[in-house]
Amino acid sequence: MGDAIVKSFLYAFRQLRTLKIRLHPLFFLLMLVAVVVGLWLEALLLFTFVILHELGHVIAAKYVGYDIESVTLYPFGGAARLAYGNIGFQPTQEAFIAVAGPLVNLILACMALGLHWAGGLSDFWFGRVVELNSWIVLFNMLPGLPLDGGRILRAAQTRKTGYETATREAYRVSLWIATGLLITGAVSLWAGYPHLGTLILGVFLFLSAWVGRREVAADTVRFLDAKRRTKGHPEPVRSIAAPVNSTVRDVVRQFAPDRYHLVYVRNQDGGIIAVIEENELLEAVFHGNWLDSLEHWTKRE
Repeated sequence: MGDAIVKSFLYAFRQLRTLKIRLHPLFFLLMLVAVVVGLWLEALLLFTFVILHELGHVIAAKYVGYDIESVTLYPFGGAARLAYGNIGFQPTQEAFIAVAGPLVNLILACMALGLHWAGGLSDFWFGRVVELNSWIVLFNMLPGLPLDGGRILRAAQTRKTGYETATREAYRVSLWIATGLLITGAVSLWAGYPHLGTLILGVFLFLSAWVGRREVAADTVRFLDAKRRTKGHPEPVRSIAAPVNSTVRDVVRQFAPDRYHLVYVRNQDGGIIAVIEENELLEAVFHGNWLDSLEHWTKRE
């Protein structure tokens, strides 16, 4: 395990030379505002800590077998784009990778505390390092997608509620959090104590969640395709009872990662008239039978 971690660190540092790093427009805006109001040092520190935060995700992703294609930096975090696949399709791995970023910031804050106690870090630098890393952790651990806390929430719920439902719920939470941030920012501005950072974060989170919710259906199809392609290992069975007039789409949207599904088809009296296996429904989806009713599908020879 130790060798794997060391190799992951070496991979991450090597990859930094070729990794495509993109800056989100809101990141530019926050940096510009910080420089204009004389907080250029805080802006530089924030940029450094966000890079290290994402490096934590890169190392964790590589450790569990993913390759990172690019990283987009947001005001208080970032998003890593995989060369292939989707981290969310594996709940345990998604949670592990999500925790890695905030963990880096906690380690940085603890290191600053140790240096401060040892007399190697002034009060000024200690305060800045701890404050910025604390804000990065707090914001990223909010339980809404695409934040790290939202990924942890989805990972915790997806096996129970299904991938699509868990994803939509995490985006819904994001919209509520973003609304709260926007209201807080607007009230502080009205009261004469403007906190532009809160408004920027609220806008970023609201737009990200709004766009993300529009892409859930396509993401679900990618999840189903990945599920269809990755077989051959034992999985717990998850049962779903569905009315006979349900469509194939209605059922597969409830599928969860790391589970093999048996669908019990019920007639109008509630009796079980057929049992359909997961692989049969997945094949139906990718053969263009997405909208077939279960009644029609069970009558096929």
